[in-house]
Amino acid sequence: MKKLLVPLAVILFLALAVPSFADWELGMGITPAHNTDATTTQVDAIINFHVAYAYSILYFAWDAYAMPDYWVYNATSYYDTLGNFYPGQDVPGFLNTFDVGARIILRPIVIYGTIGPNMLYLYGGQLYNGVGVNARLGVGLRFGFWGVNVSGTQVFANWSDMEGAFSEAFHGNTGALTAGSELSLNFVLYF
Repeated sequence: MKKLLVPLAVILFLALAVPSFADWELGMGITPAHNTDATTTQVDAIINFHVAYAYSILYFAWDAYAMPDYWVYNATSYYDTLGNFYPGQDVPGFLNTFDVGARIILRPIVIYGTIGPNMLYLYGGQLYNGVGVNARLGVGLRFGFWGVNVSGTQVFANWSDMEGAFSEAFHGNTGALTAGSELSLNFVLYF
């Protein structure tokens, strides 16, 4: 119990200093997406929108990515336990991520890590069944009221897929986390 007192005291101290650490963020970013099907190899730019609130070191973020049709198709296609293939939805969509994590600012450097659920909205107004999960790490520079950062986001179909990837990374196979990560360049305004 005594070992917990120091971290709790630090968190309480940071929470009391909220006015100097609280921020709203608005931003946009760009993510390269690679379509490597059998007929073509192309790179598209995925636009993403960002809204976040930081309270002390706590960080709450919502990001929406405008996903192309081939990404949605790949993300919604699957094999069942018998090996039968079920093709996915071949329409564009919005991937929405709702994250909670920590953000640390060591002026001018900003470091953050988040985790949370994601939902895929398909063209035509329907929500793809199932809620996924994602993990994100980012680092950037803040210059007064604006900043730029680079983030890596890994999207998983469910919690067990994410647990498996983190378990493999813990045992030395970091490719389980980095293989499907999408890097984004983000431009942020701080309020």
